[in-house]
Amino acid sequence: MPEMNFEGVATWKGGTECQLSVGGKQIVAVSPPPSFGGTPGYCTPEDIFAAALASCINTLFLLIAKNSQLGLKNLETKATVKMNVEGMEKLIFTNVHFAMDVSLENDNDWERKKANTVYGMAQKICPIRQSWGEDVPISFELNFKP
Repeated sequence: MPEMNFEGVATWKGGTECQLSVGGKQIVAVSPPPSFGGTPGYCTPEDIFAAALASCINTLFLLIAKNSQLGLKNLETKATVKMNVEGMEKLIFTNVHFAMDVSLENDNDWERKKANTVYGMAQKICPIRQSWGEDVPISFELNFKP
């Protein structure tokens, strides 16, 4: 498969606020956390990063579930990203945790086993895990909801 390129744009709007856009479409205004002098009430770039990670693992799960003929009623993933701040010179991500809630069309032992297999495959091919390796711990949690 050829190399894939992705692009986002941040346009400064004043103060500490930037407007984010993708493909020429504005998606959200962001500001750093208030502890870094940002404006309260805005999403932070780190919030957007966490949401993008959640979307990534959701997409992987959905693609594998479709190929596995796993019927879904609902799927929601929360990504929690932890950062260690040691002054402005050192800001590093220290942990990523994915908590996925899935509702199955047929909630039985066979389908739950299949869902766990699909989730394991999504974890294995997760580009964040493959890119960061073990430098940043990444954990996964699958919860079944009615």
